Amino acid sequence: MLSREKQIMDFIFLFVLPMTLLGVFQMVSSMVLQPNISTELSTFMYENVTNMSTEKLNKTTSIVLPGSLPPAWEEFCSLQGKDSYHQQPYYHYSCYIDQTSTGKWNFSQLRTYISTSNASYSFNVQCQTGAKISLPYQNKASNIIKLTVYNCVTVDYFLDFKNHEIDSMPDAMEELRLINVQKQIRVSDFKVNLNLKTDTLPGNLICGDEETLKIVIKRNCSFIIDFDAPIDLNLFGIIATGNILDSRRSSHKCVFKQLQTLEISVETKSRYYVNDLTEQRLYPELKILNVSYSDIYYIPEQFKNWWIYFETLEYIDMSHNRIQDILFPVNLEGIWGKPIPSLTYDITHNEISKVSVRMFERLVSNKKIFVNISDNPFNCTCSNEMTEVLKFIRETDWSSERYQRYQYLRDLRCHIPQRVNGRRLRELTNNDINCEFELMPVTLALSVLSFLLIIIMIVILKYRREIRILFFTRFNVVLPCQPEELYEEKEFDAFISYSNEDQKWVLDLFEDNKPERIAHLKFCMHQKDFVPGKTIFENIVKCVENSNHTIIILSQNFLNSNFCMWEFQEAFQQSIVERKRHLIIILLEDIPEREVPNDLKRCMKTFTYIKKDDNIFIDRLLFSLSYKGKGKVAKVGHVNTGYVEDLPQEEMNDMVRINNDKNKIQRNNIQVI
Repeated sequence: MLSREKQIMDFIFLFVLPMTLLGVFQMVSSMVLQPNISTELSTFMYENVTNMSTEKLNKTTSIVLPGSLPPAWEEFCSLQGKDSYHQQPYYHYSCYIDQTSTGKWNFSQLRTYISTSNASYSFNVQCQTGAKISLPYQNKASNIIKLTVYNCVTVDYFLDFKNHEIDSMPDAMEELRLINVQKQIRVSDFKVNLNLKTDTLPGNLICGDEETLKIVIKRNCSFIIDFDAPIDLNLFGIIATGNILDSRRSSHKCVFKQLQTLEISVETKSRYYVNDLTEQRLYPELKILNVSYSDIYYIPEQFKNWWIYFETLEYIDMSHNRIQDILFPVNLEGIWGKPIPSLTYDITHNEISKVSVRMFERLVSNKKIFVNISDNPFNCTCSNEMTEVLKFIRETDWSSERYQRYQYLRDLRCHIPQRVNGRRLRELTNNDINCEFELMPVTLALSVLSFLLIIIMIVILKYRREIRILFFTRFNVVLPCQPEELYEEKEFDAFISYSNEDQKWVLDLFEDNKPERIAHLKFCMHQKDFVPGKTIFENIVKCVENSNHTIIILSQNFLNSNFCMWEFQEAFQQSIVERKRHLIIILLEDIPEREVPNDLKRCMKTFTYIKKDDNIFIDRLLFSLSYKGKGKVAKVGHVNTGYVEDLPQEEMNDMVRINNDKNKIQRNNIQVI
């Protein structure tokens, strides 16, 4: 059951993301599963609100006295004050929703009732735990200036998705605050709205109050999914993918002309959150961006090049996340056509553990940014870098113009080792971190020795991989320093992913005229191993998971094939799951670099990559496919059962970056059939 729910939520995420501004990013990782929660109250609310005839909104309603609310609302709402707004009365209401009034606060009813009132309103709505209110997406109204919702469960998310009457409502909302809000969404509602395209939605629904919004705070917002209806996952996935492609192709951009503060914090971000922020949205006046407490583990390039996307941004709060490394351009002067604004990065309370003089100097040299890295778990263990840092802290003139901004670096506190936990850098000596001896002579001697060894070994190192391959394939010998491998039994040694246009070459190599040295290996191919009756996607997943490797036959035909690109994505996901070199790429022909997608380029650098015309092509292929036991002579004829090689951290980071950009692969390379 859990697996089914997870799949549904992934598809729901694909569908909702293009239509939301900020609030749906945590759909997959932080949603609360509550199947079959449609109580009598929520059902009553939904049916009565959604069945409300749009004709009622067009009918001439009686003029409402300024400041009045719908009948019986005084039971849970009270007037807190009155002043003026643009020469009109401005009423401030506070509403408390408990279990006796749950479901009675209805945004659609409210905006209809007050629409004829010659007044403006602000509402502060607070709920008892579990209490519900009706609040459609974008909460569009003509005379509500401020809206704060705290600790509520909201329903009727899709209410305005077909309500084109909201296009006639002028932008009015200036401040929107949603705090500790759970948005309840029913699968049946998704199915009703699934085929809606961006061009068919009300224009005001896409961007909301883009002309007037000044403050948007969405803090600790999440989704509750009510699985109240069955769903065809295959069909749902195809339509949802089409929707996200449709939205990304849209030429419409939302321009939030007055927005100055934007907070989307205390939620787990999806890998799409930065793209959603920047791809089709502009913020010409944004000053403050808050993405704290969001489980972010890296600084996106869009934030490093902030002046492209946020021209006036002054402060970005990325505190209380999982960022481990920071790297910014040294000097931004002169690389942009107009003056670059100054920006403060708050990266406190993250997971940065390593400091160095080089890091400090890079931060100091960039005059356009100020980065605060206080309260991180710094590692002060004895090392060359650490002794250089302590020397830098002691000898630097922190009152000088160059270093004055970063005086706080002296007060960074160590986290480990335990004996210096909580101590400030400027208080430490080499003895405190057990660096009693002078490291420089030792370092110099080791450097000279290392240089001599490099000179001696340079020729061997230049061809070390070829030597390792030939020793293994020709003499059955595993050379020392071979990465550790694990033996894992699977049905196939490799799944061959290729375009039908390249089938002749593939069959000739892997079936008809298979070379003797790979004759013992078992290969999976779609034309003979796909199971009839199952979808292509299910067959791809099964074949990739049941194979120790996936061999990509890369050609122009491969790049033009939608299904080949699906197979590439699934194989890449398997590499991340197994944390091993699962992918093997065979380059069938030379392809201009500009025609190769960026993500595939990165894979070609990370995974095994073989040209078909290579002089030792079969040796390279056999080496990549074969199991090589650590510390023993391996048999070339041994069936490959799981070649595991611990990837360097840099390559693992590349893999993670590719995974975070998977939506780009879908956008550029996959057409939904």
